[in-house]
Amino acid sequence: RKRKRTPVNELEEKLAKLEEENSSLSQHLESVSCREETIRNYKREMKLKMGKLLCNSESPETEIAAVLTQFKQLYEHYGEQRQQEVHFHLAQLERLMLPTKNTKMVLWTIAQDEMYSATPDPVAGPSLLSILTDEVGFTDSQIAKLSEHRDKMNRLTDDLHRSLALLRKLKKSVDENQRVFADKMQTVQSALTPKQIARLILFVEANRAKIEPALKTARQIRQGSADV
Repeated sequence: RKRKRTPVNELEEKLAKLEEENSSLSQHLESVSCREETIRNYKREMKLKMGKLLCNSESPETEIAAVLTQFKQLYEHYGEQRQQEVHFHLAQLERLMLPTKNTKMVLWTIAQDEMYSATPDPVAGPSLLSILTDEVGFTDSQIAKLSEHRDKMNRLTDDLHRSLALLRKLKKSVDENQRVFADKMQTVQSALTPKQIARLILFVEANRAKIEPALKTARQIRQGSADV
């Protein structure tokens, strides 16, 4: 016969699960740090490769296009690498926002009407209040205090539901933003040849210190116009 789990067993299982999740997150962060260094090195190699291809007037457009595809997936705002990172962190955020099983049970218990009535249900049997009074030893004064916080706890639960809804809306917005950005960039790049795109990338990389202040100023002007 299956042995009944004791509270100690349950705590040990929860601790093991938390340790596993912590280990997974630590490994991910370590992997991200190592991967970022690897990607930086790879990016330098790809820029050198693009430069060499551009220096050779006989370099086929298809070879340059293949390098550009790799570059996009790893470094562009809408690339696969960034999408994976965004999805991972949003999933972690949602997991941390969700209440634990114990918290869910407490919130559910406090919200129940029968929590504050000792009248037994002819069908269901003893009321929730009667059960908790017997099992936990709740007193009338303690039940009264719980009742005082009932509305507030219900509002907190509603706030949590709204927060989770906003997070899920953010996920959809991020995915849509990346899709639209990718479509727009594809439209722009389709008007250029692979060699022109490669030259543009190398120009931006070489003049980033000059370009970024100009972009910042343009964003401020655009933001000011939007506020008017």
